[in-house]
Amino acid sequence: MKFKNLARYRVGGTARDMKLAIPPPRTLSGRVYRFSPNIDAHPRHFVIGDGDIAFEPSDATRARMKLQPRSHQTVCPYSGQIADDADFAHPDDAKAAIEIVSHAAMADIHNAFSKMFKDFNRTSRFIKFEGHYAARRRPKPHFSRRDLLRELVCDHCSRDYGVYAIALYCPDCGAPNVRLHFAREAELVSAQVDLADGVDGDELAYRLLGNAHEDVLTAFEATLKAVYLHGMAVRRPDVPVKPVKNHFQNLDIATHRFKELDFDPFEHLSAADKTALALNIQIRHIIGHNLGVVDERFTAHAEHAKLGETVSLVGEDIRRFAAIAQSVIDRLDTWLVGSPSPFIDVKAVPSTQEGSPTPKEHALDLAQRIGVWIAKNSTDGGTTPVNHEALVAEFGESNETAMAIAELEADGLVTTTSYMGQSLPRIRPTVDLFFAFDALAIAGTPIEDTATLTEIVLAGPDDVNVAAVHAAIGWPLRRFNPPIALIIAEVDDRRVSKALNSTYPSQWFSLIPADRVALKALLKRVTQ
Repeated sequence: MKFKNLARYRVGGTARDMKLAIPPPRTLSGRVYRFSPNIDAHPRHFVIGDGDIAFEPSDATRARMKLQPRSHQTVCPYSGQIADDADFAHPDDAKAAIEIVSHAAMADIHNAFSKMFKDFNRTSRFIKFEGHYAARRRPKPHFSRRDLLRELVCDHCSRDYGVYAIALYCPDCGAPNVRLHFAREAELVSAQVDLADGVDGDELAYRLLGNAHEDVLTAFEATLKAVYLHGMAVRRPDVPVKPVKNHFQNLDIATHRFKELDFDPFEHLSAADKTALALNIQIRHIIGHNLGVVDERFTAHAEHAKLGETVSLVGEDIRRFAAIAQSVIDRLDTWLVGSPSPFIDVKAVPSTQEGSPTPKEHALDLAQRIGVWIAKNSTDGGTTPVNHEALVAEFGESNETAMAIAELEADGLVTTTSYMGQSLPRIRPTVDLFFAFDALAIAGTPIEDTATLTEIVLAGPDDVNVAAVHAAIGWPLRRFNPPIALIIAEVDDRRVSKALNSTYPSQWFSLIPADRVALKALLKRVTQ
């Protein structure tokens, strides 16, 4: 028996005893999930993307690295622990790999049975033997993977990665990235100040400036706390750590806590900068806890403040506050590794825009370009044959085009039919093609759409009229068909209509409890 589908993942072993490597699912922007093996490295989860292979680190940046970039090891961004890449495999990816292997194995079994029955059909002079084996082709399993809000590009090795809030190290090279995190925060704060300058109404402007000011202190306090706790865990592991509480909202107490590590993060500040830093910490308390109204405690820090007045907020003062805080974070970043970042005086390179990520625009090979073109030009998101003449006009009839189409077919993204005298076969897309390329082709989100449709189907009756579901949700047919096809593939073939229909993958299907269990498993896959 040949394992053609399983062999796509083979990286070693023999045909009977294969060693497989399953590529993990990626987010829309091309990152993969990672999970720290350090159980104390809360929250453990992070994502990692690609790096610029042409990027060449300098001697100064290499001196700050824990690892050679692009090695087979990963650095926990929260704790600095180094381990093999395999040790950072995400539990969800392990489950996904099992489903992918199971799907490939079942496809090989179905192919073997189809060939068996094809070879069985024989006709003699007196007796005709005829057998049939028909199995509905099931789409590959698809999985939801989401980017994180804080995304950065390491300025030491160019690796693209994402973490929750504050992290200490680049997961690829292990260089401290604390200053890079705070520089991103300062960049956002500056944008908030610009926004406040341009709005109508003093009250709204004051609210925006107050939020910007609070964001500086929140990031500053969180960074001080993270570095302190990491320092205690690494440099004084046998010393019990007293509860931190809000100690890093006070310069004197923060200085005292860092004395436990024989380090003063504020030592480089001038007297004027220390005063400005302390004053801004007090301003945050006034805004956050006293609605901006000056109290007696604040007047002790601010010479010209008057009791009962609203504390003044000026955009340039907030930027100065952020700059002073950045200088402290730069010092912490230096302390982590013993040498300063060569980029301290360089404006931080901004990351991908925080919020909803967009798919990576990277160089696509010919097979991928053809796949994107098919997805982009599909009008129904179904298995309608591709316009052969348009395909030839776009990509030509070279051997390279034929090889690219064969690659798409090998990956289960198209089916082909060859004809005598034609250099290229006729092509039909499979549902898997749309899940692979819709993000690039039409900025589509078929995984999220599958989740939405599955919830609707599960909430509805056992007998499902596909046209009625389509009418109820109101999506264009191009958007509707790929996710509904994935849902129908989870239903037992005996309960799926076989009537010819050029609009939908099937006209109707019927659910029993076993099908509902399968759909709930699908929903979990596409929402985890």
